[in-house]
Amino acid sequence: MKKKRENIYSFYQKQVKDKDTAVSTIIDNTLAKTQAMFVYTGLPETIPATALERILQTNGNCFITEVNGALYALQGNAGGELDPYDRPTIYTVANPALQLNRNYNLFADGVYWENDTNGNSLLPIIGKYAVLLTDGVISLNTVTVLSRITMLLSASDDKTKQSADEFVEKILAGDFSVIGENAFFKGVNLQHAPTAQTQQLTQLIETIQYFKASMLNELGLNANFNMKRERLNLGEVSMNEDVLLPYVDNMLKCRQTAVEKINEKYGTEITVALGSSWNLNHENYEKQVADVDTENAPTAPVDDEQQEQQEQTETDPDTPTPAPDEQTETEKTVETSETSETSETSETKETDETKDEKENEV
Repeated sequence: MKKKRENIYSFYQKQVKDKDTAVSTIIDNTLAKTQAMFVYTGLPETIPATALERILQTNGNCFITEVNGALYALQGNAGGELDPYDRPTIYTVANPALQLNRNYNLFADGVYWENDTNGNSLLPIIGKYAVLLTDGVISLNTVTVLSRITMLLSASDDKTKQSADEFVEKILAGDFSVIGENAFFKGVNLQHAPTAQTQQLTQLIETIQYFKASMLNELGLNANFNMKRERLNLGEVSMNEDVLLPYVDNMLKCRQTAVEKINEKYGTEITVALGSSWNLNHENYEKQVADVDTENAPTAPVDDEQQEQQEQTETDPDTPTPAPDEQTETEKTVETSETSETSETSETKETDETKDEKENEV
């Protein structure tokens, strides 16, 4: 027997029309992307990186401690009496797989690990935009379906309606239809759909694109929401880079702090760094900062002689600039020639004076 085929259209139509299904799908898909945000090395086998990030990103915190001689990332609730800075002091864990039901001291029994400095998960950000995207997609689906109706035929009686139905069916079948009765023209009224549907379709597409890009921007990914019909310049493409990094850097700092405490307390060698597109965005930002620092760096002072030579070169670009050694040899040659001329002049003067003395004696 052939396997009964499901109604695939009705099954996946829930992704559009059933809001709970659509929101859950968007959240799961986004959380799958954020799994690539951080890269770990040196984690124990009992703490998979995927499970660790899932707990942090959905619960907002976890507790690292030893259970039966192995390290685990436990999911629970922080509470208890608050310390002077309004921070929790007790972490309550209920884990059936480990047969564990216990209250841990956050500062003595392990390491308290938070997703960000507020201990919040990513669900408030992702869930908010998932609702907005779901409503936008439902509206887009409605306008798309209504765009099929380019005209409406209305009939005044049953006979005219039957003729109109036959006419439409033949047109859909690809056949030319001949109208045999003049009553058809008198009884049928043609109404065109308003042209505003095309504008609504474009506006909905831009709105959905804006919601999606805004969500990814808050999560540290540079998604463009500019729907310009012209080309985008470099400034428009990179205008969001300053907004992308702060929250991701905050989450990275929380993870680095927790990893340092775990390594110090349990002797592990765990490291964490940004991964995938988040790492590329961070590297590009550091390069831009380095380029700005290089441009703003102070230049070395210029001597008067160098400035004169530079001005002379700029005035007469065809004049070759002599090398330092050649300049020294030229100066030495000039000094030598001047010295020889001076000596020759003094000898000539001495000879003339000697002749005058002899003539006087005679």
